[in-house]
Amino acid sequence: MIDAARAHHDEAIFDEDANYAASYAFERLTGDDHAFYEAWDAYKSPREKHGQDADNMGEDFDFDDPEEMRRRLPRLSALYLRDAGH
Repeated sequence: MIDAARAHHDEAIFDEDANYAASYAFERLTGDDHAFYEAWDAYKSPREKHGQDADNMGEDFDFDDPEEMRRRLPRLSALYLRDAGH
C-alpha cells in the first residue's frame, strides 16, 4: 500500500476488499466468518449503554486542514498531501 501511495495509485487504498480487512483477519484467526461482527456487537453494546455514541470516533478535527493533518498524521500526510509548501 505504501508503494502504491508513493506511486500515486490511490485506487489501491480505496479497494473494496480493504474495507473488510479486519473481518477477514478475524475470520482467519477464528475460522468463523461471523465472529468479527459478533465480537464488534459485543464490544460496542456496553459502550452504547453507558451513553457513548457508537458513531463517535474520538476527537474531532478538521481533516481538510493540511497543517493539522501533518501534525496529527505525519506519515500518512507525507504520502498523500502534496503542496508547494512541503
